[in-house]
Amino acid sequence: MSGRKTVLANSFYYTFSSFLVKAFGFFLLPIYTTYLSPDDYGITNLVHSFLGVATFLVSFSLYSAIPRFYVEYKDNQEKLKSLFGSIIIFTLISGFVFLGISFLFSEIIIHLLFRGIPFYPYVIIGLFTLLFQSLHTIHENILKAIQRGKFLASLSLIVFFMQTGITIVFVVVLGMGPVGVLLSQAIISLFYSIFMVVDLKKRDLLSFSFSGKLLKHALQYSIPIIPHNLSTSIASFVSKIFINNSTSLASVGLYGIAMQFGSLIDLFQTSVNKAFSPWFFNVLHEGKGRSEVNQMEFVKALLSLYSIVYLGIGLFSQEAILLMTHSRYALAWKVVPILVVAFSIKSIYYFYVNILFYHQEAAKRIFYASLTGSFLDITLAAVLIPIFGMYGAALSFLIGKICIVTIVVILCRNYNHGMFDIVGIIQTILPSICLVGIGLVFSYTKYEAEFNWWNFAYKCLITGVYIIILAYKYRAYIQQFIQTQKEKKQS
Repeated sequence: MSGRKTVLANSFYYTFSSFLVKAFGFFLLPIYTTYLSPDDYGITNLVHSFLGVATFLVSFSLYSAIPRFYVEYKDNQEKLKSLFGSIIIFTLISGFVFLGISFLFSEIIIHLLFRGIPFYPYVIIGLFTLLFQSLHTIHENILKAIQRGKFLASLSLIVFFMQTGITIVFVVVLGMGPVGVLLSQAIISLFYSIFMVVDLKKRDLLSFSFSGKLLKHALQYSIPIIPHNLSTSIASFVSKIFINNSTSLASVGLYGIAMQFGSLIDLFQTSVNKAFSPWFFNVLHEGKGRSEVNQMEFVKALLSLYSIVYLGIGLFSQEAILLMTHSRYALAWKVVPILVVAFSIKSIYYFYVNILFYHQEAAKRIFYASLTGSFLDITLAAVLIPIFGMYGAALSFLIGKICIVTIVVILCRNYNHGMFDIVGIIQTILPSICLVGIGLVFSYTKYEAEFNWWNFAYKCLITGVYIIILAYKYRAYIQQFIQTQKEKKQS
């Protein structure tokens, strides 16, 4: 299978499994929002955000080094096995150290991060989950590096359904509330870590030897990009801390629902990037980056697919939230359009940051963008959240993303070599963002907390026209794809 076909195939697997997981997650929203109050939802959301931040710290972002050094060591099996073993052993040791420190300073942690949430049982369960969730992330990145998209997608679905089943039993049947949600995740993380060891040994990709030299090399790559990897997670976590301290855990719950819908865009983008980045690293490694200036057309086609997702989530999150959640969560949709714009801008970042990730000297500079954007996001959140609540959190998130993307594009100037065109990228995504604003006029002015069929039809019309325009614009690609499929069936 050719490089681009592999990207598209793995993109499909990652996107399909990720969206299927999200889809079932949304179908479960009526259950969760019935059995969990906004305060309960706020507790689980805050703990999950903490895990998102702490995972990077415990693993020292070593998972980011895996795709990069796989390309370098893939022809030396023993070296590769030793690298993966060293990363896993180091991460386990780091996790236990983090766990011990957290117990020693539990009162400080509660005061700063989890005000109003008891350390036992909520935070303790979260810390236990963290210990094994870091290994889960490492295993996923190994599978991405070796481009086993179909297997990873299937595995993600199995893990999700198992965790969902346990969660429903704990929350609905046993009435354990937020404890049930957190405990189910802890149990699955433990068993997944055991599976990871078995799977890697079976693939002959793991030895329990520790190489300080290989680990040092990987850490020299991963540590400078910790701020980059933390950028979104830590800003989101701090915003939720501000919301909790300024308003209530219930507001954290509402913002969590809004972010759950908005982050569908990032889910789609990261799913494609999981397939795009290994292929792109190979392109650069083989020296094809300079000559393949026509890659911009490929990027525009991907962004056009993204833009349909932007439009769909931006316009229809209102109806989804009204129909799928308890009335206590009805107005959470009003924050989603701001988050949609933020995540659509972030799409630019994914293409350019892959260039920086490949070049080790450039990767060390990514933290400039990440630190600046995160600092701006957190600073604005501290100012805006006490005034505007969760809307202030969304606005600070948007401005932070604009800052990060701008700096990353500037950092790429010496490495881009004409592969990506920022003006063309903006021109591709801007129409869908404008249409989101046009499509929500009546939602904000007349039908804020109610489902209206005329308003729904108006949104459908806008979406349909946009898809038809895109289909006409890329009709040659569509015809080529159809023809290829016909030839495959005939052969």
